[in-house]
Amino acid sequence: MKKITYLLIAGALLFGSCNDFLDIEPTDSISDTEAIKDKTGVNRAITGSYNALQQTGSYGRYLVIVQDLAADNLKWTGTTQDYGQIDNNQIPAENVIIDGIWASAYDCINRVNNVIYRLPDIGDLTPDERDSYDGEALFLRGLCYFNLVELFGGVPLKVQPTLDLSNIDQARNTVDAVYDQIIEDLLDAEQKLPSSSSPGRASAFSATALLARVYLTRFHLGNDPSFAQLAIDKATHVINEGGHSLAASLEDLFTGNDTESLFEVVFDAQNRNVLAQYFYPRSLLGRYEVAPQQDLLDSWEIADTFRLNASIAIAPDLLPYGYKYRDVTAGTDRVYILRLAEMYLIRAEALAYTNGDIGSIQDDINVIRNRAGLPPTEAADYYALKLAVQYERRHEFAFECQRWSDMVRTKTATLILGIDEKYTLFPIPLSEMQTNKKMSQNPGY
Repeated sequence: MKKITYLLIAGALLFGSCNDFLDIEPTDSISDTEAIKDKTGVNRAITGSYNALQQTGSYGRYLVIVQDLAADNLKWTGTTQDYGQIDNNQIPAENVIIDGIWASAYDCINRVNNVIYRLPDIGDLTPDERDSYDGEALFLRGLCYFNLVELFGGVPLKVQPTLDLSNIDQARNTVDAVYDQIIEDLLDAEQKLPSSSSPGRASAFSATALLARVYLTRFHLGNDPSFAQLAIDKATHVINEGGHSLAASLEDLFTGNDTESLFEVVFDAQNRNVLAQYFYPRSLLGRYEVAPQQDLLDSWEIADTFRLNASIAIAPDLLPYGYKYRDVTAGTDRVYILRLAEMYLIRAEALAYTNGDIGSIQDDINVIRNRAGLPPTEAADYYALKLAVQYERRHEFAFECQRWSDMVRTKTATLILGIDEKYTLFPIPLSEMQTNKKMSQNPGY
């Protein structure tokens, strides 16, 4: 962790990014000659914390692509071998993509830890402002740790900022301890955040929605029905009280309608992603690093054309490509992290796995199918309903950073991908193994 920690210390007061050659005073960063000492500094710091989600290692590229590439939605069609290793589920510890995901998550965690650490000393904040900033930081920390524990298992829990080199070697915490911290952070955030927010900023319902996802995952880990009930409760609260509504069609989500967005990462020309570039064929000015797998292309119901056309397009040279990210030039495509549609499917999944009311499960599935222009589900028993939820999740959230987590959570990755259970966790990056004396590697690596 030392390599990353040196960067974290250097960047502890530098949040976001700036272009020095433009000689423009950045509005989303703090220089190393300033401190988080007033409301303006806090606002810049929390903005910089959100900006960490735009990084290449996070939702700017790696995290989004890896979730479908390690699963069965995408295949490697480009020139960067590290993507090929992920596609083949043979990932060495020195894989730069995995290293980037790890480093980016801990960078964001350190940024928000700095905000949380300094908030008590900021005198020009109202109580509501203080709560809101604290809630945003806690939400982001919970999100980052959830991504880490899903991909790597137990990881070092860092809840204080890295201010010096005295405590940089840190052992892994248990999976349960990481989940306990995530839930504690999100429950706290849920109480402190406002009920609504601007695009790209967390609200109380962002925290509630993420809690629903976390509780569902934890249910599958230990088969504790109390966690399934908590997932149902949180999803229901968002559905009934969140004030969000499903977009008229899936296509609308990628052409400007974000009424169902519970949390998204916002990009612009100065803070861009390259997802469209990596999905688009070369004939359309992309690099075609990844492409839809044939299995995904063959898996759509014949009538599921609206979602198919919103998710996958065919280039003039007849190459299929992911179509949810479309701004090849400026890279301004938003990346959805939490959507209202997922809340219906979380509730349906939790009910299906705990022998809940079949009619209620069907109703939740049919909300999503109706929006897609599909007839009601024919699934009428728990086994069929579980498969029906899997189908809807795969086709509703293709290329939205969900598929690998879905397969690992439901313990279907080993069967579908033909891999050993131990490879449902990624390797701890080599850079971390070499610099953190207390770190241990995942089995099989």
